[in-house]
Amino acid sequence: MKILKTLLILLIIVISVSFLFENKWIVEEEYQIHYYTYTSPPIPMVLLLLGTILLGALLIAVPSFMKGHKLKKILKMERKKIAHMEKELSSLRNLPITEEKKIEQINKES
Repeated sequence: MKILKTLLILLIIVISVSFLFENKWIVEEEYQIHYYTYTSPPIPMVLLLLGTILLGALLIAVPSFMKGHKLKKILKMERKKIAHMEKELSSLRNLPITEEKKIEQINKES
């Protein structure tokens, strides 16, 4: 599965780079970002595209990492519970077997 994922990412990168080389105007064109009173220096379109891709990857990776961390924590707690329950079960299995008196025998003795 990791090999397939790596190949897919590599394919996307190759297609993106070939797209940029085929469309020279994207590489050569420069843009400015305007935000209220702030105006950025001229930025090549390639950097804007790569920046948005990187930002998107970060926006996906951070919550994914946090969820994975939370799941690992839950898994660790559940494994502790299982170990405790297995220990308890083992101790219960090692208890000596005693005869239980039937209800009828108890009634006769009274």
